[in-house]
Amino acid sequence: MNSNENPDLTKSLSIDTSEALTNCLLSQYRFCAGGVGLGAAYGIKYSKGPLPMVTAGVMGTFGDLVYGYVKACKKEVEDYDNGKSK
Repeated sequence: MNSNENPDLTKSLSIDTSEALTNCLLSQYRFCAGGVGLGAAYGIKYSKGPLPMVTAGVMGTFGDLVYGYVKACKKEVEDYDNGKSK
């Protein structure tokens, strides 16, 4: 059966690929954790308070999303784009 014949199947496939992409992107944490750790160490060493930790954590979160979209979740991104274009 073709997904063009069944709109419910198309909607279901779209939700599955969307959830898979979301789960993959949100499972990336390395840059955020590294940024928080390095920012905390910098803030403690130079008495800058929590600002370096927060800033590095936010930058790390964006880094995680970009890394996930470009490298780690490449298959999920392709599946999502292919499902969206149909």
